[in-house]
Parts: sequence; structure tokens; C-alpha cells
Amino acid sequence: MIKEIVEFMDLEGGKFRDVILENRNLAKGLHIVIDKDTFEIKEFAYNDGNDEFLAFARKYDLKKREYYCNYLDSNKNFDNSPTKGKNQIHSASPYALFFRYYTQDKQKNLISILQRLLEIKERIFITGYFDKIKSLTIDNEILNHLNSIEQIIKNKIATCYFIKKLDKENLKKLKNNDYIKIYFDFDLQYIKRFYNEYSPEMSFNKKGLFEDKERYTTSKKYLCPITLTENQLGTSEFLNTFADKKPFYLHLTRDKIYGGYTALYAGRVVQLLSLFEDILKLKIKAGKYEKSIFPNPLPIFISNKDAIDNEGNRIYFDLLKDINEPISYKMMIEKVYEKMSANNDDINELNFYLIFWANTKDGLKFYDVDYVDGFEYKLKNFEIANIFDFNNFYTGAISTVFDLEWRFFAQFFYTINKNEQENTYLLQNNYFSEKINVSRGEELPSMVATKFYQYNKAIYDYIYKSKRETINGYMFDDICIPIIREQIKRCQSWDDYTKERIKTDTYRIKEKLSLYISLYKNFHKGEDLVTKIIQLREKMQKLLDNNEVHLENDDEFAYASGQLIWFILSKNESASKTHSLLDIFISKNKMDDFKLIISQQIQKYSHAFKFYNEHGWFDKLVSEVMVYKLDKKTIKSLIPLIMAGYFSDNIIVENIIKKAKENEQLGENKNGEDSDGK
Repeated sequence: MIKEIVEFMDLEGGKFRDVILENRNLAKGLHIVIDKDTFEIKEFAYNDGNDEFLAFARKYDLKKREYYCNYLDSNKNFDNSPTKGKNQIHSASPYALFFRYYTQDKQKNLISILQRLLEIKERIFITGYFDKIKSLTIDNEILNHLNSIEQIIKNKIATCYFIKKLDKENLKKLKNNDYIKIYFDFDLQYIKRFYNEYSPEMSFNKKGLFEDKERYTTSKKYLCPITLTENQLGTSEFLNTFADKKPFYLHLTRDKIYGGYTALYAGRVVQLLSLFEDILKLKIKAGKYEKSIFPNPLPIFISNKDAIDNEGNRIYFDLLKDINEPISYKMMIEKVYEKMSANNDDINELNFYLIFWANTKDGLKFYDVDYVDGFEYKLKNFEIANIFDFNNFYTGAISTVFDLEWRFFAQFFYTINKNEQENTYLLQNNYFSEKINVSRGEELPSMVATKFYQYNKAIYDYIYKSKRETINGYMFDDICIPIIREQIKRCQSWDDYTKERIKTDTYRIKEKLSLYISLYKNFHKGEDLVTKIIQLREKMQKLLDNNEVHLENDDEFAYASGQLIWFILSKNESASKTHSLLDIFISKNKMDDFKLIISQQIQKYSHAFKFYNEHGWFDKLVSEVMVYKLDKKTIKSLIPLIMAGYFSDNIIVENIIKKAKENEQLGENKNGEDSDGK
């Protein structure tokens, strides 16, 4: 993977560094530009983010100057003397001088700036700042510039004459810990030349154990496994943890060469890995929010295999090289797939390294790094059926894996806001969260939370890595059914004030049950539950129409039981009746207990059934359910079909309505005959 990241970051001559430079923020504080010929203050401005400062920054390319003159990190500061602190110098270039402003004077003035410059001047020579810079370059032009700048700092920069152009208004804006950044306006080519000369060597991780500790590299040259060239090698902080006390995080089988570290690389490799971390941390404006410029997770395609089209173009790199706004993982996969396959379903499998990271208060963290071998973007035979004849319910094919994530999995991992509406962002925002992040004012149902912690990694692997084995039929059931049951329990009262809520709750339950039934075959080796339910409905009608037709298997029994339970509970005239009453039945695991609760409920509402004995529909359904002997030991596996029977249109009610219409029609016909006779 390191090789692919290095290739990725090295494309187009450092295009991604330009992305970083364009979108980074300049330090807060006073920025001063010094004329390279006269060494007088040329121009200055305080960074308060206004248009005037931004114009000043563009005029002098301050984003680039600041970037190339900064120290690489706190361990690579040229001012690395034992006594660090407020006097520390934060630049690492002959062409700039960066330090923080501190004063104990309540009133800021030229004297306080002068005092600060005198402290920094003393610090420069105590730490041998310029001697260190000289040791890192053999470029004679840069050395000549360096000698001139050194003399100016010695003789001129810490004087009242030098800073006389700084006005009081800018001084008032300065706060302790703000930066004062002084730039010598030499051409940017020199600044870059010095940076490119010294930075690869200084990019190594200082915490490594090397033969030559002062330079953080091996004293001898070895073959770099990435560049395949002989170099002095060192370690990178990228994906390397040196102080971790958890032994299972360590690579115990790693090569014992070079002190036993996982790998050592040439400076150029380490530098590009560091640049990769920088761009992962980079955020740009996206509407009201700041978002990472790279998608998370980030796929890095194998450049010599899956990122090349028929004309030999590096598709993936081409997509990103001109990036100026956040691009999502979904969008990236879509574009790569479309360009590679020309929408030809014969080309469906992509191969890439997948990195899931987060910018945390403790810095960049990598939660998951894995090679994805054969990512399936397009799906076949995933379809949502309208089991319960909804209006405005999506039906049809789930054509891509991202449709599956959004239209199916996300619907089961929801939160409830104060208006009792469901939000389904939870899964996508929390795949690797140690604690689920829920927006203020939203409620997270307990069963949703339980199933999230239990299956979030499996769902992530299924969607983002095409690891179809991570979710089997048992797991599919264990995700869906408990969440549907919890939603049934949550139903509110059926009274005059909650009719709309009843309709909403019923829809949500049926919606999730439809999704479960529709995709059942995709997780249960092709067993088609949609077709089975259609057949069960037909069987129920035959069952009620013909005394010679009986329940023949457990599936028919389960569906018939659901139909019977709904009809029984419909006779409950209480204002507090809810769908939650269904759970009284399906919470019973043994067949005897299940039948007992049915008989108790029939007895409870016996007064309401006398009008239906004439046609025998209710009696027939009761007798069939109560005499059936279950093949299985428990009803647990039949709960989905019981719920399907319960929430389907009730066959007894349909027969009653049908009979009433026939009687009404018969009455109209008789009246018509009487009229004609008269």
C-alpha cells in the first residue's frame, strides 16, 4: 500500500501540494515582507481574515512562502535546544523568520516589538540557527543569500529604525501567542529549492532508533523497498506507532533489520507519506461547513491495473488532479466505474486499497486500512417489492451497492427527532465511532443502538469492501426483525388525536418489513419470500372458501396466525390499542403458549365475533390455526411470516366487504325488477 500512496502523491509533479497550498490558512498574527535589496520593511498586514489581508497575501504568495519556510513538525524544528518555550523559532529556512509574540506590557508599542526581536536575535545565535541551515545546502546562491540575511538580522532587524513603519493600529491587534512572520521577498524558486534540498532528509521520524541518531537515518545506504534505489533510510510516522503498549498492535513477525522497525524508507518516500497526511487533514469550505477534500473512506486504486482505461490514461488520478471541491467516495467509484466500463456490466470488479481515517483532537487516526480485491459496484437481482401496496413507496431494482446502503441498511439504523420523524444518517456517520454521535434533541432507539454496535463493521465491510460473507442469513434476520419488533412496541395510542401518527407508525413498520421481505432472497441463498407471501395470500382465500382445504405447512400456519391475530385485535374498542399488542403473541416461543394467548384473546372479545359465524370465515381460520401441529420446535423462525400476515390486507375483512357489496348489488337488482313490474 505504501507504494500506491507514494505513486498517488507523486502524480503530476506534486499537484496535491498545490491543492494544500491553495486551501491552507495562514497563521494568525502580523505578517511582514522585507525587501530583498534594501532589507527595509516593504509591506505588512495583520491577519484578521478581511479582504485587505487576503489581497496582501495573494500579492506576495504568502501561503506558499509560509508553507515552504515552516518547520516540518515540532520534532524537526531547527531551534531544538533543550530550553524550548515562548522564545522558540518556528521557521526552517534562510528566507523567513517566524516566532510568536509575547509581552508583559499592557500597552503594545514599538518598544515591545523591539524587545521581542532582541530576544529572538539572541535565540538565533544561541541555538546556531543559521549554522544548521548552512549545513543543509550546497547551493551557492542560497548560501550567498543566507549570509546577507544573517548580517541583516545581526545588525539591522532588531532596531527601532527597522520597525519604524509598523503602525500602532496593527500593534493593538497583536495578542500574546499570535505570530510575527518576517519574509524576505526573494524569488520563490530559491525558497522551493532549499525546501526540496533539505526536507527529504528532515522528514524522518525522530523517534526511530538508528545508527546515527543525530541525523535520524542509517549511516549506511540500503535499498529502499519503494524507490528501489540505494539511500540512507529512516522511519516514517505514517501508520507507525512506537510507544504503543498494546502488544497485539505490534508487528511481531517484522524484519529485525534496522532495529526491528516495520520498514525504513528513503527520504523522498517519507516526505510524500507526510504530504499524504497533510492532505487528509486539509479541509475546504462546502456551504456552511468545512469538509475534508478527500472522501472518507478513500480508495487508492492500483495504478497499473484498475486505474487505466483502454487508452492507457490513469483514470483515478485524472479525476482528482483538478479537484477544487470535496468529492465523495460514492461519486469517485461511480466516475471510475463509468469511465472504465462505459457502463458495461461485464466490467464490475475494482481493486484498491481502502483507508478510513478521522481527524481527531489527538491528530490523524487510521481506523481501517485494507486491500479490497474485487469491489462489486453494480448489483444484480436486488429488488424492492411493494408488498403492502403503499403509495409513494420506492419499488424496483437496487442497482448499486450504495443504493443498498441508503435504501436498505440506512432505513434500519435511524434516530427519532422531536417531531417524531426518522433520520437515517446514523450508519453512514458512525461506522467507526467508539460512541454513536446523535444530534441534539434526537433519540436513539435502544435496539437500533444494540444492532449498530453488533453489526456496523460487518455492514461497512459488506458495502465498502464487497465482503459478501460478512452478513449471512442469520445476521440479516438478527438485524431486521428485532428492530421491526422494537418499532412495533413503540407505537402510540389509537385515538382521535393520533390518527395521523397511527398511519405514520403503520407505514414505517410496513416499510421496514417490505424491505426485509424483498431482500430476504439475497441473504438466504435465493429463497424468495416475496413470491411465497403472494402464494400464501392466495392460499388464505382458498382456505376460507373451501372446507376441504387446510393448512399444510408451518409457513401457511404462520401467515394464517398473523391474519387471525389482526382480526382478533381489531375488535379491541379501547382507545389505547396499538400495534404493540402484536408483541404479546410473537413474544411467545413455544407453540402451546402461542395458541394459549390466541384462545385467551378470542375469549376476551368473544362478544364481537357472533355476527361472522354465518359465513364461517372466522371460525374456519380459528380452527385451522388452533389444530395445526407445528413441525418446528418453536415459532421464533416464523415471526417474519406472522408479521407479514398481520400487516397484509385481512382476508376476512375483504370477504366481509365483498359480501356486503354483493348484497347491496342484489338489493339494487331486486328494486329494479319491482320497478319494471309496475
